[in-house]
Amino acid sequence: MAEDIADEFKLIYHNASNIDLPDDPSFPFKLGASLRPPEVMDKALLLPNGGVEKLVVRGTTQEALEQFIEFRAHRLRSNMRLLSLTITGPAGIIEQIKRD
Repeated sequence: MAEDIADEFKLIYHNASNIDLPDDPSFPFKLGASLRPPEVMDKALLLPNGGVEKLVVRGTTQEALEQFIEFRAHRLRSNMRLLSLTITGPAGIIEQIKRD
């Protein structure tokens, strides 16, 4: 099931992996997330971004992003490092989580 969605989402930005691709609105749903860096990560890598790991993923459907969150990002909503998560679609904000 999770393997079937690889063509339905696209990693646009991940500062910890030096991925910074042009945005692709042909994937109309968008996930943006900010996380505290893991304890073992070199914090100097993330300092230009305020010490925060950032991720942007585009999806063809909201379901594709849900699959990404559960299977590719290892249940991102319940990740202890999660600071914020926003999912948007053609109609605007679908979900927003902010933690201190």
